[in-house]
Order: sequence, then C-alpha cells, then structure tokens
Amino acid sequence: MSDLKQEFKKVMEERGLSLSAVSRSLGISTAAISQWQSNTYTGNVAKIDAAVKSFLERHRERLKTPKKVIKFIPTSISERVFEIGRICHLDEELGVVYGNAGIGKTEAIKQYARMNSDVIFIESDLGVTAKILFSELHKRVGLDGRGCLHDLFEDVVSRLKESGRLIIIDEAEHLPYRALELLRRVYDKASVGVLLVGMPRLIANLRGRRGEYAQLYSRVGIAGKLDSFRVEDTQRIVALVLPSSNGVWKSFHEESCGNARRLFKLLQRSVRVAEINEMPVTPEVIREAAKMLII
Repeated sequence: MSDLKQEFKKVMEERGLSLSAVSRSLGISTAAISQWQSNTYTGNVAKIDAAVKSFLERHRERLKTPKKVIKFIPTSISERVFEIGRICHLDEELGVVYGNAGIGKTEAIKQYARMNSDVIFIESDLGVTAKILFSELHKRVGLDGRGCLHDLFEDVVSRLKESGRLIIIDEAEHLPYRALELLRRVYDKASVGVLLVGMPRLIANLRGRRGEYAQLYSRVGIAGKLDSFRVEDTQRIVALVLPSSNGVWKSFHEESCGNARRLFKLLQRSVRVAEINEMPVTPEVIREAAKMLII
C-alpha cells in the first residue's frame, strides 16, 4: 500500500470516519474510493490522488490550528432567561421569553435544561403541527408517540399531572394556534410550568390578529423581552476566550453590535485569521474578520 493510502486509512480510523462520509467530502463515489484503496480502480486515479491529498492537507491544517470550542458562558441574557425559567418551573406558570435572533435565547434555555433533568426541552420548526408536537411530548414522558391527537394529549396530561416538571418550547413562534391552545390546556389540566421562547412575533401569535386569543394570552403569567448584550457581557466572554487579549474586547463589542451569535462567530473567525497569519488578535484582525460575516 502506498504512503498516501496508508495515511488516508490512518486518518479515517483516527477520526472515526466512514467511507461514505469521506465520499461525500471528496465528491467521489464510495465504490470508486474503495477500488482506489484496493488498487483495482480503472478510472482517473490521478483525480482521486489529488482529492485525497487535499483532504489530508485540510486535516493537517485543522490539527495545527484547531477550532476553538466556546462553552456556555453566563451573561445578562442567560441570567434573565434562568430567572423566568425558574419562576415557571417552581410556580407552575405559563411564561414567554422573546427577543431578536442571535441574542443567546437558545443557548440559555439549553443550559437551563442541562442543569435541570426534569425539564422537557423541544425545538419547534416551520413544519410542526399540533400532532407532531404532542407526539414528541408523548415520547418525552416515556410513551411511544403513537395515537390520535386527543389520546396523545390525554396521555401527556396524565403523565405530567402534579409532576413539577417544566416544558420549554424553543422557536415557539412556529407553533400553530391549535398547538399553542393545547399547550395551554396541558398547563391548566396538569398544573405544570410551560415556557415559550421565540422571536417577537410570538407575542402577536399569542394575542391573535384582533385579540381573539384572549383565553390563551391571559394565561401568560410572566413575560420577558430580551435586549442586546451589555458591554460587561462582551468583556467577560472575550476575557474567558482570549485571556491575554489586552483590551480588544472593545473592538469585539463594537463589531458584534450587541448580538451574541455575531460575537461568538467573530471570536472564532478572528482567532482563525490570527492563527493562519501567525499573529495576535488585534483590532485590525477583528475588523477584517467582521467583514466575512453577514449576520
């Protein structure tokens, strides 16, 4: 076996990559790569050699400048989310947390769910229906997720009644009215906390266009609007990610515009640019990295 094939095999084993995964990465069929490895390929061998060499070069570069993984860092946003989540959890309230995209809502509620094992955390999406939502809730309370909507609802209520658990639904602005109304009924009948998290239009969805959903909206016991990152949030995060950053947090705050998602992407991109160019993270590097972001 050639040195190229040996290195390729070793990297696949080290990274736990399947042949199909590598095939998708290279844009070459699994059969062709398999035949190339066994020296039975009769097609354009040079093309596969070049693709594998490029794949291995990217692997070596990743090892040299690994992506910095930024773990959860408490902020004023997460503190507010935790406060509202705790009230919903302990007082069995129906609560709402809303704010613009990228300010850290999802990371905060995920962290709250990690910290509290009795939380049921579900991420909604554009295609969710009441049946899909309650099928998932059915599974989360230890059942099979099968049955008509009425039976799913009754089973969920029965399992959750007086359990003290908290249901958190992220991107709840995607939920249709029927799903929201049934969640309200779970809150009423099972006496458990429900926290809906989403974009500002979630509030409008709960009210209805003409205020016709008063029965639903009136149940909301606590609501919190989340605003931008504070200066001290940016300062704390940059200090933890780049402890020797020497005051560049000011540039990060200016370029991130108080948006958590933009800040974390800007941190990762700035570190990558600095590593590639073998230089420290400076205000100039941050400004150049910011030009690569569109959020």
